[in-house]
Amino acid sequence: MPTKSDNPRVAVVVVTWNGVEDTLHCLTALRRLRTPGVATVLVDNASHDSTPATVRRYFPEVTVIENATNRGYVEANNQGITWALSMGAEWVLLLNNDVVLAPDALDELLAVSEAASGAGLGKAGILGPLMQRTLRPDIVDLGGDLDFTWGTVHLRRTTPEMAGQRWVPVDYVWGCTLLARAEVFRQVGLLDPIYVAYFEDADLCVRARKAGYRTVVALHAQSTHKVGGAGEKRFLWQTAYRLRNHALFFLRHTAGWQRLTLIPALLFYHFPFILLQSTRAYLARRLRRRKYAARPITLWGYERTLEPPQPEQIERWLHDAGYFASG
Repeated sequence: MPTKSDNPRVAVVVVTWNGVEDTLHCLTALRRLRTPGVATVLVDNASHDSTPATVRRYFPEVTVIENATNRGYVEANNQGITWALSMGAEWVLLLNNDVVLAPDALDELLAVSEAASGAGLGKAGILGPLMQRTLRPDIVDLGGDLDFTWGTVHLRRTTPEMAGQRWVPVDYVWGCTLLARAEVFRQVGLLDPIYVAYFEDADLCVRARKAGYRTVVALHAQSTHKVGGAGEKRFLWQTAYRLRNHALFFLRHTAGWQRLTLIPALLFYHFPFILLQSTRAYLARRLRRRKYAARPITLWGYERTLEPPQPEQIERWLHDAGYFASG
């Protein structure tokens, strides 16, 4: 069993707000990592489903920071990053609790960080793995590229041309599984709290690239991601932040003539598209309750207060995650 250690090589930051079942799968997968010198901190945003107590019981090697209120995704991650830096970690892995890493994924990410550095192109400072969606196994995410002239995010997918490649450069790595050198945070700062959620990962990657670091995806590092599985969704809240942060991010990182095309593109294309996309997702969840039963959505406020799961339910989730087989 892993134990808590000082001066880890890699510190893993997992933020939770309810979703204890996903968290058990995530932490069980971390136990199977082949990488030595890994420490994990779980930052809990006032969950109602006994997440902190369950983690302390079954994963004593994990440090738990328990917030009295929900401090939001970005601020909770920054708590974890601050802890990682204080521990002297060389690397910080931001990991959503609905992501499961393959046992060799972290080893491959660290190896690629060396292979993709040098040759006058700068260090690989931020890296991500392949992320296969659990609900759509045919979709494998690679992060994305950014078009600042038109304010567009181009999601990257695997292509036949990538066969034989070990890594590819991207403009940004998804924050749900983002490995960064500790020196990146020391040089460019933590995640910007102004975003609260959405685009904080792209903002960090752009700041890192401006400081001379590379952002790449390791094509042989595998993970699975239950996209949209973490937490209860709030339609109006999420839509408002998606609109706000899309504009905020691109306006922050563009200047001069690019704004002549960016602003009309935001107003007449991106804002209507985001509204349409969000509305379709809301209606799909409301009208197809069986498929989305485990991922409820509300207009604004939270739907309900969760009851902590019974011990036998937790044991079943641990069994399904392979916890007992992992020793």
